Amino acid sequence: MHSSDLPEEVRRFITHHIDSVEQLEILLLLHQQPGRAWNAEAVARELRIASESASERMEDMVHDGLLKRQGVSPEEYRYGPESMKLDNAVRGLATAYAQRRVTVINLIYSKPIDKIRTFADAFRLRKDEDEG
Repeated sequence: MHSSDLPEEVRRFITHHIDSVEQLEILLLLHQQPGRAWNAEAVARELRIASESASERMEDMVHDGLLKRQGVSPEEYRYGPESMKLDNAVRGLATAYAQRRVTVINLIYSKPIDKIRTFADAFRLRKDEDEG
C-alpha cells in the first residue's frame, strides 16, 4: 500500500509530528490510556525501549502540544492534545496504524531528513566571508 491510501489528515500529522516509530508507539500508548500518568521508566518497560529515549520523545511531544507534563520527580506525562484537531488526527493515526501498519511505518521512514540535515549542518566548518 502507498501512503496515499492514508487519510490526508493522518499523512500531514505524521509529516509534522512523528519522527520515529518509537515516538509513534509512545504516543499511541498514552493515547490508549488518557487518564493514566506515565513516567519514562514505565513507558520504557511497556515498550521495551531505553528510558532516556522515552523521556526525550515525551518531552518532544509536550512541545508539540500532544502530551501534558505533570509531576517533578519523576516527571509524568499524560495524553493531552492542545486542540480537538490534534486529538482527531491522533485518533485517525491510531486507526491507520492498526489497519495499515506497514504503510504508516513506510511514511515515517520516507519523510525528508530535514531535521537530520539541520543537525549535521550545525557541525559544518565554514570559512568566514572576511577570510576570502
